[in-house]
Amino acid sequence: MTKNKVILPGEQVATTEELMSGEGTYEDNGVIRASRLGVFEIDTKNRRAKINPLTSVPVEIKTGNIVLAKVNSVRSNMVIADVIHVIGKSRQVSGDTNATLRVSEISNGYTKDPATEFSTGDIIRAKVTQVRPSLQLATKDKDLGVIKAVCSKCRASLVQKGNMLECQNCDNKERRKIAIDYGNYDINKL
Repeated sequence: MTKNKVILPGEQVATTEELMSGEGTYEDNGVIRASRLGVFEIDTKNRRAKINPLTSVPVEIKTGNIVLAKVNSVRSNMVIADVIHVIGKSRQVSGDTNATLRVSEISNGYTKDPATEFSTGDIIRAKVTQVRPSLQLATKDKDLGVIKAVCSKCRASLVQKGNMLECQNCDNKERRKIAIDYGNYDINKL
């Protein structure tokens, strides 16, 4: 293959005897073909054919991704949230963004009720533990959990005071499963 040549979807880029199929490619009876418009590259470390897209493609959520999600509802045994961003990616998320955070995946300790850890409207950082058949999240690590929250009484932003969150507007105090960098997260690292 010629370097920097634009490859069309379906075009042969290698054979399975030479390389394995990688990102942006698929195998078709021993032939590796492009699955998108882009530029051919060989991942020499893993011996994989790869097609780098010409245009930025929407982000597909994968197991292991760290994501930001907005809590939509809190139930007795789970939290329902919409994934709004994949950390380290600059494009919009594609596909199903409706995720579930089961009570057993909230923290390493015992959690009786998710409502003691999360509230509707919270922005959380979570790890994707499953994509199919449904999107599942976990917040067990210390860098995962709530990174931004609003007061359940007056909707003002909550400020961290020790291991509690406090509203400076109405003096309400609330508990959450807060990330280690609550309120101080670097938006440039997102």
